Amino acid sequence: MQRRKSIVVKTLGVVTAAALLLTGCAGGSTAAEDPGDVSGAFDWKRYEGETIRFVAGLQPWQAQIEPMIAEFEELTGIDVEMEALPEDQFRQRLQVELTAGSDAIDVFMSSIQQDGARFASSGWYEDLTPYIENKSLTSPDYDFADFSESVLEGHTFDGVLSALPIQLEVQMLFYRKDLLEAAGYDAPPATLDELEEIAEATSDPANNVYGWAARGKRAAAVTQLTSFILNHGAEYMVDGGAAFDSPEGVAAIKDYGRLIREYGPSGSTNNGWEELLALFQAGSLAQWADNSGQAAALRDPAQTPFADQVGYAPMPAGPESDAQTFFGWASAISSNSEHKGAAWLFLQWLTSPETVAALQATGIPGGRQSVEFGPDVPTEFVEAFQTALATAQPQLPQVQSVPEVRDVIGDAIVSSIQGDDVEAATATAAEQFNRIVELEAR
Repeated sequence: MQRRKSIVVKTLGVVTAAALLLTGCAGGSTAAEDPGDVSGAFDWKRYEGETIRFVAGLQPWQAQIEPMIAEFEELTGIDVEMEALPEDQFRQRLQVELTAGSDAIDVFMSSIQQDGARFASSGWYEDLTPYIENKSLTSPDYDFADFSESVLEGHTFDGVLSALPIQLEVQMLFYRKDLLEAAGYDAPPATLDELEEIAEATSDPANNVYGWAARGKRAAAVTQLTSFILNHGAEYMVDGGAAFDSPEGVAAIKDYGRLIREYGPSGSTNNGWEELLALFQAGSLAQWADNSGQAAALRDPAQTPFADQVGYAPMPAGPESDAQTFFGWASAISSNSEHKGAAWLFLQWLTSPETVAALQATGIPGGRQSVEFGPDVPTEFVEAFQTALATAQPQLPQVQSVPEVRDVIGDAIVSSIQGDDVEAATATAAEQFNRIVELEAR
């Protein structure tokens, strides 16, 4: 068997040149094969002898999966040529090759919330449903039902399941057990009203302790606002247009900004997750909402001196709902691949219970609900993660121009934190949002 080639490309010039050279050079026996035409017993060796190309970004997930790919090659007889690139160059590589209609990429990582709507509109994703539904192509042990319905909906565009989750984070509430107990609370808040009550009781600015914090830095804050939007009974979009300027949406943005303004540290509009992680580790925050990936640093005593006092909980419910949210990376099959059958076996293996379990044991959560975490992961974190995952919805609107809409919604968040006219700021943001979406449709 050929050994897998792993390539890390360092410069954009090399990326672009390589992409142009590779365009159209791949070949294979399954280009015209319709998954509905494949019959017979499931067999991991069905595409033995084929070679597929997998393009990935440099991520913790990629670093863990790369040495495991030899197991897939042994199982299937399929050779995997993997290329791992820094994220900016990775995005450029995909853009160049997929735009050119290259058949040289078979499987690729995809930031589904950042790029999903645009990639789907361009026709770059292969529809995965026919492969999953064909028992000749999907192992009886795959257990597709183990993925939560809400997470799959976040990977679906215009009814097409475009990718499958490989690395997920959910929004989570981190809190200091000792500070809450000192204020008379023996459990984290279950509602936003309780969160505010605890924030007020634990705030002690004179001693540099603040009862609540969340991202306030413009675009970065939008992912964390989403649970407030949903739990106030609002949505970002309805029928292709802005809906966050509804009374419920305005109330959500007001509450998000007010809580940060009244109970958070000064300079909150400059705070992203990096700044807030440092503040929490310095002992300055009693409660902090952010994505679950921060937990690895918080449970490490070498990084967080009071790691044994860190608590984990799902986001509290709002006045209208108890929604949870997620962000993450996915993997997809290129619609131009000439090795789609082999590519599906690889994607199936990447998201199988066994592979997800191996990665999750290292602290990298996948998208499956039933897979256990490693023994060093706190039970409270596991319970909070699994509770959120069961109903988690995407943290960003499903539009093509994600960076642009994050900026305009972020402006409304900043206005709220600063105590400005939230109704006016949100109305302006909605107008700009609609202009962006209308341009996409042209």
